Amino acid sequence: MDIVKWIKKNNFKQIDDDLSVQIDKLGFLQSEKEKFKNKIKVYKAALKALNKDLQIVNSEISKTNKKALKSLKVAPVISIGFDKRSSTYICIVKYKKATKSFYLGNESKLKSRLQQFYLDDLNAKKMDYVKDEVKMIVSNVISDFINTRTKNIFTESPKLDFTNILDKYYESNLWEHWRNI
Repeated sequence: MDIVKWIKKNNFKQIDDDLSVQIDKLGFLQSEKEKFKNKIKVYKAALKALNKDLQIVNSEISKTNKKALKSLKVAPVISIGFDKRSSTYICIVKYKKATKSFYLGNESKLKSRLQQFYLDDLNAKKMDYVKDEVKMIVSNVISDFINTRTKNIFTESPKLDFTNILDKYYESNLWEHWRNI
């Protein structure tokens, strides 16, 4: 039996006024305790339901990530080639079994087209630096030219060429400096 009920049942309130006040306080505190217990039960049930929903969402995210990772397992390989006959450069992009190449131009043309993205004068830089920058630019925007859902991996529109690569790089805002030439 509950102590507060036992005290009220046996009329201990009439013995002492202080005891009566304390019994009332004890009764109030006990009713508050019951309210909080009920709230805790409600919160625990809500938390359990939220955890169940969270597990469902996490499993869906995991399934989606696995599907996405299957198509992204292979990173494109980007290389720059030099044609000694005409002293020009080409860029070769390999993705899975598909290969695509496009014309970059001779050294001066290549440096002048890239100059807009750099504050430093690229004419003073070595060609290895310029080739590394071209690789970086191509790697940043090549995903816009790859379609993994079709047999033709490289898209026809927009066509993979250096002008379109530079346009996509400009649109991406990944460059740090802009120099108007």
